[in-house]
Amino acid sequence: MPKITLQKYLEEYVLKITLETLYMVGISAIIATIIAIIFGSVLYNLRKSSNKSCQVIYKILDVLDSRRKDALEKYFNKIAKEERNKVQYFSMDLYDNYRLIAQKYFPNAKVCADSFHVIKNLMECFRKIRIRVMKRYEKLKSENSNYYWLYKKYWKILHKDQSKLSHKIIKIKKSNMHLSFRQIIDYMLSLDDTLKLAYELKEEYLNFNSSAKLNTCEAWLDEIIYKFQTSQITEYIPFWKLLKNWRVEIINSFNQINGYRISNGPMERANRDIKTILRLSFGSSNFPRMRNRIMWVMNDDSAILYTRKSCTNKRKLKARGPYKKNE
Repeated sequence: MPKITLQKYLEEYVLKITLETLYMVGISAIIATIIAIIFGSVLYNLRKSSNKSCQVIYKILDVLDSRRKDALEKYFNKIAKEERNKVQYFSMDLYDNYRLIAQKYFPNAKVCADSFHVIKNLMECFRKIRIRVMKRYEKLKSENSNYYWLYKKYWKILHKDQSKLSHKIIKIKKSNMHLSFRQIIDYMLSLDDTLKLAYELKEEYLNFNSSAKLNTCEAWLDEIIYKFQTSQITEYIPFWKLLKNWRVEIINSFNQINGYRISNGPMERANRDIKTILRLSFGSSNFPRMRNRIMWVMNDDSAILYTRKSCTNKRKLKARGPYKKNE
């Protein structure tokens, strides 16, 4: 019996998954090392499960080598319109091409913006405000001020959700004070009104993201946009513009499936595993083979062809010319 390597097996027998049972499609970008640094797209499926202990099933439908609009259009044009019309939800990160593709090829689906990426943009804006305020009060460093020392040592708790902070009292050795994390935040915010306002706005959006429901989120979001817009904080301008631009998609993300809000969370978790595969293999120069490997490893029920494919993924390279061996 001829020897069959895993590489040959994956190349000849792995079958591409179709979109026959789609309920919700999620698409996410991933940076992968394949010859060079490129952006790729990973297509996921979220569908209902008959197993009560497992409410939802996430499966990688396909891995694409690009997230360019023309490449995505070429891919989705190959899928029957009847299958695409079955999709009810389309979840994605904040990439305009994904939104255009969803509106064009999934007309019956509600396009949802992933809440993680919205919060990521919010925290980046808040980080810039915090750094600007700290630089404004650098003179306190020479005065050995408790304010500046707390900013330098405990700045990370300003980025945390206040509702998740511990009430435990800790000792501040430098000033011999005993404060909780919330008291430390109040102490730091008392120094600057701009930072205090920025922190309150950040906390209000985090509260909205975790507490709002589908029937209350629209009016609440409009109120938050107005507060950010009228705050006159320069660093928050890109964020409230983002909220305006993605308003409909953010509201759609509050739809729930089996009690769970629509999110790209499991997709981001799978992206980490894909990056691990690429890192352990030191990248790949053959994308079709890497795609087959990812599909085989990540999906428990990868469909297998009964017969070998007629084509091969082996690349046709220029033959190496004659060379002299070192004697």
